[in-house]
Amino acid sequence: MASEKTFTVLMAVYKNDDPALFDMALNSVFENTLLPQRVLLIVDGPIPHTLDAVIIKYRHKNILDVHYLPKNVGLANALNEGISMISTEWIIRADADDYNLPNRFEILVDNMSSDIGLMGSLIQEVDKDNTKLGIRRVASKHVEILNFAKYRNPFNHMSVCYRTSAAKTAGGYPDIFLKEDYALWATMLSQGVLSKNLDVVLVNATAGVDMYKRRGGIKYALAEIELQRHLLRVGIKSRLSAFIHGSSRAVAFLLPSSIRGLLYTKILRS
Repeated sequence: MASEKTFTVLMAVYKNDDPALFDMALNSVFENTLLPQRVLLIVDGPIPHTLDAVIIKYRHKNILDVHYLPKNVGLANALNEGISMISTEWIIRADADDYNLPNRFEILVDNMSSDIGLMGSLIQEVDKDNTKLGIRRVASKHVEILNFAKYRNPFNHMSVCYRTSAAKTAGGYPDIFLKEDYALWATMLSQGVLSKNLDVVLVNATAGVDMYKRRGGIKYALAEIELQRHLLRVGIKSRLSAFIHGSSRAVAFLLPSSIRGLLYTKILRS
């Protein structure tokens, strides 16, 4: 493999992750048709023995590097710890509860080019029973992505890969609850990093209406407001746009869970 296409798979796991899904996710990484130089697993604080048993199951893999954090620091900080330890040209993200299609890494590497610094794909959303719920589509071309980013997250986090140097230059993931990925993309795009999304599903992502019903309350509303402030700071949004989207979405997070579930199924994925 050419040196400019070396890559590390970066994954984080924490105490509330599902052991069965974690096992599936790790197995899908090691069963890919093209393996990385390294799989860096960040264990974000103490985990139950059921999750540790999954790690032990794969300990014999020579490319697996497990790094334990003494306390839970949240996804953004856990991933930033991982980024600081990576020297390969590229980082491919993988989530601890999502299935990577067997040729995901090969397809990503085939599409890496000298001008691109951030790349993702479509995802197939599934529930815990692996029932297909729908495909989350995103813009493909860089110009379209810049426009898409003004309104919604332009990348599916579990599908992305990015240049290690670009992520470090951007300062890593901002510590914004459940919005750290969107915030990082915004920073990278504002710094001139070129991007694209492949118009193909490469990840089956665990989701579902119940998950979106649970995502509500003041903590989520405040995180949305902080995200909009970040998008304004880096120049992705105007002051008016940030205010309108921030306030309307913050209100949505304060709605009853049944209504949030309806918004997800009828509007957000329409």
